[in-house]
Amino acid sequence: MKKKVILCLQKDITNVVNWALKDLTSISIQIYDHIHQLEKAIENNENFSLLVIDSFLDGQSTIPILKTIKEKSKIKILLIIPQDTVKKEVVELIQNKLVDNVIIRPFNANQIVEAVAKLCGIDKPSEKPWYMYTKKE
Repeated sequence: MKKKVILCLQKDITNVVNWALKDLTSISIQIYDHIHQLEKAIENNENFSLLVIDSFLDGQSTIPILKTIKEKSKIKILLIIPQDTVKKEVVELIQNKLVDNVIIRPFNANQIVEAVAKLCGIDKPSEKPWYMYTKKE
């Protein structure tokens, strides 16, 4: 049975992340553009394994909604944060078990694949996909 993964990201990285995860055949992906869509999916109590979410959506921080999600669901959360985020804030998020992993922008496809595979408890593809090569090897 495939693990269900939600992507709730800013438009500039949604396609990048979706593309990076295309070789993980043991997951199915649902994409939401806005926080209210995500809230409805969580309220419907669907059986999701992982939420990949941006720290800012719709012009606001997603941290308050993450608290609500963690109270209502056992879904694991991978948070994508900007490079200028204060380290202390990131440590607090992890220590308070609000998020299960954090990826800092800018990131590469391999970082996303490794984090999602680990959090979903699945094996990542054994062969490196062509789009992850950065130079001739």
